Amino acid sequence: MIRRVFNNLKPREQGIVIVGGAAAVLILLYAYAVDPLLQRNAALDRLIAQKGKQYQELLVLQKEYSGLKKQHEELEKNASRTQKDFSPLSFMEGLSTQAGIRDRVVSMKPRFTPVGEDYRESSIEVKAERLTLPQTVSYLHRIENSGMPIHIKTLHLKARFDDPSQADLTVTVSSLERVKS
Repeated sequence: MIRRVFNNLKPREQGIVIVGGAAAVLILLYAYAVDPLLQRNAALDRLIAQKGKQYQELLVLQKEYSGLKKQHEELEKNASRTQKDFSPLSFMEGLSTQAGIRDRVVSMKPRFTPVGEDYRESSIEVKAERLTLPQTVSYLHRIENSGMPIHIKTLHLKARFDDPSQADLTVTVSSLERVKS
């Protein structure tokens, strides 16, 4: 029946039907085959860009993790170096005696600060008055080169108004120790 209707048409009308049919086939082909492929390709391009950004963020996090892991290992090492009966306060008293400034020490204030679940930081604030420069250098040198896992956290040195050849020293020394579980 379709063939009979087509044969009854004039050649010009047959050409229009053929072109219209071809156009309809092309439109359907584009709508159901090509366009979904193009949309999928665009979505994948966006996904590639997003995943690339996530990958860069992951690399940054990896570097940060490596740095934190090194810090943790260093803390573990320092905490394990601490002797069982090590007392930072008595150790600092001994260092002040060795440096010959025990009579100049005004105060030693211990503080304990938790660092995570397994560690705590023991800090001692030492205040000394009327120290000469050689006494100060000797004391700080003994702290830094004691071989114990302690370090100078803060240091304030102020020249005295009444005698500029002397100074007042405030130093905070800290060590890390494992909390006994």
